[in-house]
Amino acid sequence: MSAAKLSERLATLQYLTRPSAGKRTGRNIGVHANVATDLEAVHVPIPVKMADYRRVAAPPRLIVDRFELRRWQPAQPDFADPASVRTFYAAAEAFVCAAVGAARVHVFDHTLRTSGVSSLNAADGASAAGAVLRVHGDYTADSAPTRLAQLAAAGAITVEPAPSRFAFVNVWRSVDQQQPVLSHPLALCRPRSIDYARDTWSYHMHFEDRVGRNLAIEAKAGHEWGYYPRMTADEALLFFAFDSSAADGDVGVVHTAFDDPAIDGAGVPRRSVELRTVALWD
Repeated sequence: MSAAKLSERLATLQYLTRPSAGKRTGRNIGVHANVATDLEAVHVPIPVKMADYRRVAAPPRLIVDRFELRRWQPAQPDFADPASVRTFYAAAEAFVCAAVGAARVHVFDHTLRTSGVSSLNAADGASAAGAVLRVHGDYTADSAPTRLAQLAAAGAITVEPAPSRFAFVNVWRSVDQQQPVLSHPLALCRPRSIDYARDTWSYHMHFEDRVGRNLAIEAKAGHEWGYYPRMTADEALLFFAFDSSAADGDVGVVHTAFDDPAIDGAGVPRRSVELRTVALWD
């Protein structure tokens, strides 16, 4: 089958709709007193063309498309052991630093995910959250600098000397050493196909101690979606969640987990980790 035919295969993704009058798009996270009552998150299933990025004529590249699949074979950490996690973080920092050419990289947290888990957030780094089946970007143009300042103030990262450029770069990989990813793989949309200024808006996440914002996006026919089927634990997806040097309003790669109609993953939950890093250029 040709690459063109593969890219014509349909998959269903969950897009958010614009908020209704007097409402904001978002959700409250956790049980706390800082509950917002004006948040809503209405999803609609949209069929899209889904490419197999392993077989397209021009595979995505980090420098052009803001994401890329690469080989990465770090030692598998014990996520319940802080010392093991620190070693894993150090390997990830070196991996991202070499890939993007930054002066320094800091991993500031990670999330384990297992498809079928109901909660989308896990605060302790050892328990698993569920797969995020919602088309989204991780930051807005305003929330990324705010998040950088919060991380610096909390001592999670060091921003001195002041960088000339910064980027949030995610590393996504399977942690299943026996099975490839069969359920809820990660799909990514090429930024060139999105009009960020017209078609995106803020998704508000109300935590107990802060309000985060990531990106909601309106469904459009021209979005170029694809994924890497059957990812294994020796592969990693790198993608820019935000880059202060990006032009044309491109604030980061829009992505989502989805049900893959080409693979029967029933009974084999996806087990993955996403590492969140900040890359700094002096």
